[in-house]
Amino acid sequence: MDIGSLLPRHARYRAEHPALIVGDSHLNWRALDAAVNRLANALLSAGLGKGDKFATVLPNCLEMMLAYWAAAKTGCVIVPMSPLLQDGGLLSLLGDSDTRLVLGHTSFATIFSRIRDKLPLIAADHWILLGEDAEAHPGCRSYAAFLAGGLGGRSARRRAE
Repeated sequence: MDIGSLLPRHARYRAEHPALIVGDSHLNWRALDAAVNRLANALLSAGLGKGDKFATVLPNCLEMMLAYWAAAKTGCVIVPMSPLLQDGGLLSLLGDSDTRLVLGHTSFATIFSRIRDKLPLIAADHWILLGEDAEAHPGCRSYAAFLAGGLGGRSARRRAE
């Protein structure tokens, strides 16, 4: 059994049981599976597929957990980066890892704007921000807008095959 199939299985047989608690967010298995599907489908809609890399520059948060599960469902490779990195470190690691999409916190918007032109593998609309005022940063998409481009809560596994 692959890890990507665990979530839908639990969502089916243990739908209302607690699955994940992060801060004030409490998700049962059904809600967790739906949230992961939204992110997984957004990644697929953005053109990522099996073996493609996406980076996270996030603190410990719900979206970080969703990213790990979305990677398992899509076959994408998650490249977690420390939120303590600065321009040079991020530029080096993002370039060396062949990352194609970045999910980052809004606190990194200024750094992203300084390094984005030096990372040609990451398309202009593949810089995704989450956090307060994510829409206010030119050159980046908000996490909510990114998810809206996916397939809603439908299964990413079916879409990926």
